Amino acid sequence: MANKFGGLAVSFIRPEALNTLRQYRGFILGGLILSAGLFIIFTSYGTTCIAGGLFVVIGGLIGHDAYRRFKFPAGHGGAGVVEVDERRVSYLAAGSGTSISMDTLERIELHRNARGRITWVFFGPEGMLSVPGDAEGTDKLFDALVALPGVNYTQAEAATQGKGPDLFLIWQRNRMRLH
Repeated sequence: MANKFGGLAVSFIRPEALNTLRQYRGFILGGLILSAGLFIIFTSYGTTCIAGGLFVVIGGLIGHDAYRRFKFPAGHGGAGVVEVDERRVSYLAAGSGTSISMDTLERIELHRNARGRITWVFFGPEGMLSVPGDAEGTDKLFDALVALPGVNYTQAEAATQGKGPDLFLIWQRNRMRLH
């Protein structure tokens, strides 16, 4: 908003508070919709109660999605940038960049080293893409992984919780067995 008026606009919300609101915006929105639905249910009758019930369900789903995003590993301030464009994940670092198609992926893993740092590793017929967990834009991976059936979000959460080195299988394409 400050850029619209030549830098003359003053923000009345501190940047730290604004960042906190952004971090919890899904919970806030889900809670508001859920509360509105409960209010409608308890203060009305007939078919209006059905609309209130629908609001409760939608608010709960938004809250559940916000919880999954909140627990999903997202980094900031690390080396490189992650871009997700037209079902293609790209990692751009100083002087280099690689990408891999989401349509041809074989496997996705999270590696945690001895210092607890996370690295996303995407395997496909095109090769391997390794993305540091603290790279800018890794939160975009959540939306990219939604399209893959059977993604194990609990493994992604577990990778952020532990301390020692470990390997977590996040997703693997079903392979047809010959025998």
